[in-house]
Amino acid sequence: MNDDVDLQEFAEAERAVHGLAAGNLELVYDDGPVPDLPPPGAPITVVRSVRLPYEIDADVVALAKQRGVKLSDMLRDLISTGLEVTTGVAPDPVTELRRSLDAAQRAARELTADRHRDAA
Repeated sequence: MNDDVDLQEFAEAERAVHGLAAGNLELVYDDGPVPDLPPPGAPITVVRSVRLPYEIDADVVALAKQRGVKLSDMLRDLISTGLEVTTGVAPDPVTELRRSLDAAQRAARELTADRHRDAA
C-alpha cells in the first residue's frame, strides 16, 4: 500500500512540474518573503559533484582561504582559467569582473590587517 501512495505522490509532483514548465501553475510562498529572482538573461548555474584527490582538495581549500574567497568561487575561477588556457577562449566578462572584485577585496583586507598590526 505504501508503494501506491509513493507512486501517487510522484505522479502529482510530475504533473506539477509540467504545469510549472508550461506556465499553468505559479509558486505561492505562504510563509516568509518571496525570494528575489535573477534578472532576465542572468547566467544559469548548475551544481556538479566532483571527487578530488585529498591533496588537490587541500591545496584548493588552502588557496581559497589564503585569497579570502569561498571555495566554490575558487573552484569556478580555477576551472575558468583552465578552460581559457586549454581552449584559448577568453572567459565571460562577468567572471572577469568578479575575479577583479575578489582581488580588490583581498587587497583591501590585507591593507586593513597590516594597518591594524602597525597600530598595535
